[in-house]
Amino acid sequence: MDLSVVIVNHETPGLLARCLASVKSAASAHPGLRFETIVVDNGSRDDSLDVLQESMPSARRIALVRNRGFAAGVNRALAIRRGRHILLLNSDAEIGRELLVRGVCLLDGSPDIGVLGAALRHPDGRAQRSVHGFPGLGAEWLSGRSRWRGSASESPVSDRPVADPVGFQRGRDVEAVRGAVFFIRGELLEKVGFLDEGYFFFLEETDFCWRVREAGFRVVHCEALQAAHRLGASSKARVPLATRIEFHRSLYRFLDRRRGSSVATIVRTMRIIRNAGLVLGLCLAGPVSAGARSRLEERWGLLLWHLRGRPDGAGLESALGAGAGGHGVGEGGGRR
Repeated sequence: MDLSVVIVNHETPGLLARCLASVKSAASAHPGLRFETIVVDNGSRDDSLDVLQESMPSARRIALVRNRGFAAGVNRALAIRRGRHILLLNSDAEIGRELLVRGVCLLDGSPDIGVLGAALRHPDGRAQRSVHGFPGLGAEWLSGRSRWRGSASESPVSDRPVADPVGFQRGRDVEAVRGAVFFIRGELLEKVGFLDEGYFFFLEETDFCWRVREAGFRVVHCEALQAAHRLGASSKARVPLATRIEFHRSLYRFLDRRRGSSVATIVRTMRIIRNAGLVLGLCLAGPVSAGARSRLEERWGLLLWHLRGRPDGAGLESALGAGAGGHGVGEGGGRR
């Protein structure tokens, strides 16, 4: 089998149905591609399994009793996959008709590529950040400056056809790609292992990219691979404070493991100071702006979480009934 498409779902039945429809469309465009779809349901308490049965009865399913996190859900599927390569696909993503076959061709044609990412766009066609660097002191400093100055506007993504079916000329080496559409060379799993389940929701794919590069393989972003991604639809829109806390928990884990405890401590201090400044500014704007009051509640909650010593039980696992769905990247890169 050429490819195993792995989708982890938690209470996003509408998004799941659209995601599966895009997979079926891509399959019908290339009937010679041999692939399977594995859907891991992370403890959903809605009609997600019914939607799965109606949308794609042929999909292999793994129904977990409770949400064990994105990485743990993916790992359950990786343990039973039959494809030479793997595509980790968010339930809030929809792929183009050529994405599956082009991804397999790229991996087959260049054995040194370990991870392959797509050009993501918002549903309205605007470009979405699809790559990011590894978190660290430099990235933290640049992130703070960009927030102070304001973010640059995003340019539209072109849907022009790609003449080269492999598209190597359009690929570029990067540190990490966003995990919404995330191809993995199957043989890599024997060398670097599965995803780190210590990350509940964010940055698990960033950590995986680090390990892939350490093993001597390339992480490549390819503009020829196109997909739409409803950024944050599965978590941030539902529980914004818990989502923000979960991102920070994952960020500090990554920094501790990959940059060292000293760097992690400096970044935590920088974020506490920056967040305290935001809280102060929002306090002044709060009485005249409903949006500012909402942001103030979120930022104040994040500040309290830091000041209380970053306690467990304040993130997505508790906020969503021991879980999170989809895979939207939070601020600063890494998922979701």
